[in-house]
Amino acid sequence: MEQSEPANPRALPDERNTIRTQGSAIAAEISGYAEIGMKKEALRLVPRVLTQRRILPEEFREALRTIGLYSTSISFKKWKPKLEAAYNRQSRKFKRAVRSDMLSMYASDGDWENARPFISIRNAWNATEILFSMDVLLALDMLGDAKRLAGRCEKLLPIEKTRFEQSALCEALASFFARTHDWEKAIAVWQQAPLDEPLRRNALGGIVQIHLARAFEAIERGLNALAELKRNPEQSLCLPGNDLGMTLEAQKELLKFKRGIEKLLPEEARKDLGMDVK
Repeated sequence: MEQSEPANPRALPDERNTIRTQGSAIAAEISGYAEIGMKKEALRLVPRVLTQRRILPEEFREALRTIGLYSTSISFKKWKPKLEAAYNRQSRKFKRAVRSDMLSMYASDGDWENARPFISIRNAWNATEILFSMDVLLALDMLGDAKRLAGRCEKLLPIEKTRFEQSALCEALASFFARTHDWEKAIAVWQQAPLDEPLRRNALGGIVQIHLARAFEAIERGLNALAELKRNPEQSLCLPGNDLGMTLEAQKELLKFKRGIEKLLPEEARKDLGMDVK
């Protein structure tokens, strides 16, 4: 995560419109400040929420989302222990109510192991929760559970009404297909993603990455074929000396392409695309 990024890059502005703050004056106040971009005022109220003995779910949720909206990766490290302490001293009922919010906090921070206990495939019907859950499952190589969640995405996509929810489901489903090397389906899903939503970069970039991955695999096949040819020169119809030189030139050209793609598609990105990483 870049230091200039918000601590919670998935906490997109569209979600704030769905927050219910009617039951809490302080949650409504934080939400109001955040809505009009009054960062200092919004963040100044967050400690008041987190230090309360009894916190309402909507108060905790609003505090968390405000921190995610305005914090950098560095400042979020200071907030995280306070959020955890506030969560831990609340009731079981409270913890059930904010389960998906804790999932979003850990998943957005790339803290996959701590995010894992907050995943509930059975209860994941919200598009944003599905997206965070898919992030965690793929990061932890839990592909069986990820497949179940992908099935949920396919059921929900045709009936989701908002474009933000469609975008989140497309990203979750396409990420699963990309990871399992079902690239045609991944491209098809990403092509459905609404480009007027914040996840446009993921969709457009994902399609390009798959085409780069295909080129990378074609290069690998070519290099393997050239290596076999060098081991068995009798397969060539050219004169042995000339043929070796032509083989080496072809190998040099492919390696140049390979190095270029590796810069655009590093090891972690190739893993996300279900490629063998040696």
